[in-house]
Amino acid sequence: SFVVVTSTTDKEWLMPSLGADRVINYEEKDWWEDEELLWRAPFDLIVDLAVGREAWVKAKQSKLLNRHGEFLAITLDKPLVEVHNLRQAFTAFGPMQWRMLWTRLWPFTPRYTWLGDGLEIKPGRLAEVARLVDDGMKIVLDP
Repeated sequence: SFVVVTSTTDKEWLMPSLGADRVINYEEKDWWEDEELLWRAPFDLIVDLAVGREAWVKAKQSKLLNRHGEFLAITLDKPLVEVHNLRQAFTAFGPMQWRMLWTRLWPFTPRYTWLGDGLEIKPGRLAEVARLVDDGMKIVLDP
């Protein structure tokens, strides 16, 4: 496996200790334009913690994701949304729901998964984290 992460210069030193094979400073370069990544593509998984819809579009356009790969989004399409009524809720959350549905129905595109609850702790999640740790995942607290 080959693990690539994006970070800033002040956190870059931490990434190899977390198992990263490659660190891309997102303040200097967009990961979807990185020559090495394009050469190593396609990847099986991309996890988006910050960018939103643009990351999904760029991952598909650059063919960085395997056709049977998964794009896991833990962010909304827009960084800030304001919801006061049903129309605004549909406008804010509908596109991610629709993307999840059509990527499951259309077999020729990578699967899009949106964790609408972010990383909220729910029953069973701690057991899942424990399994990941048993499988070798490292946990590091950012100072």
